[in-house]
Amino acid sequence: MDLFEIINQPTTEEFKRLYHGRGEKTYPFLTIDSIDETLFIQFYEKVDEKPFLEIFKKAPEKYKNIIVKRRYENEKCKVKSEKLFALRGIIPDNAVAIENDMKFKLNFYNQNIGYFGDTRNARSYVEKISKGKKVLNLFAYTCGFSLFARKGGAKYIANVDMNKSVLATGMANHRINSLDIKNISFWPYNILKAFAKMKKHAPYDIIIIDPPTHQKGSFVASKDYIKIIKKLPSLSHQNTTLLACINDPKTTKKDFISLIEENTEFKVKEEITPPEEYMDSSLKSIVFTSYYKH
Repeated sequence: MDLFEIINQPTTEEFKRLYHGRGEKTYPFLTIDSIDETLFIQFYEKVDEKPFLEIFKKAPEKYKNIIVKRRYENEKCKVKSEKLFALRGIIPDNAVAIENDMKFKLNFYNQNIGYFGDTRNARSYVEKISKGKKVLNLFAYTCGFSLFARKGGAKYIANVDMNKSVLATGMANHRINSLDIKNISFWPYNILKAFAKMKKHAPYDIIIIDPPTHQKGSFVASKDYIKIIKKLPSLSHQNTTLLACINDPKTTKKDFISLIEENTEFKVKEEITPPEEYMDSSLKSIVFTSYYKH
């Protein structure tokens, strides 16, 4: 499929990744998203953009906004508009991504805009198993898992993330979806230092771990993930479900499962694959069941 065919794919108002170049051979530096009336293009490497931009200018008229973002490292821009600009229309201030009728507030100026489509299937899974459950959502970011856990009937949810700003967005996400935030906590804590606080509400029926691969100064998956999973006995019971995610191309699925099983009493149950448009993604989302006997 060429780029012109890619940007002319049929879409709805829901978020759709039209092209996921990460790990792909043709345009590994490129991602293209349809976000209702906005076409969102991200470059992850410095390339000659001119021929690409000429094609994107020909996108269907349904895209009132065409936004281009340069995500490659060490790109020194003299002005903000060099990093992010509108090829057509404007950069909207109140944009949302819609997933299964749920809305996520977006900020195109942030490095990560507030929504990750590759975990869509994992959020649907959480919705299906959450009725009447206590949920611990670690590295909550903008609280997408919390939205679907509450939609699925969770009785209590604890969202933990050291970034107060993303938690505030997460709270706003619940409100714009008319979801009651009663019995939902938003804790702005460094997870590695917050086990005493989390333990007060334990045990949890569902624990979700979806960390960044590398968060400077606070979390590096390759060395810190094990610190969290070794604390799981104090947070779980004998039938706790663990959804563990990692998005690191250097970590194989086999090694990730071994990391969990060899350091806990959780045993693998099933894998949740990313949506088909992300099949070259390095994301692993694995469901485990515990057999702890307290």
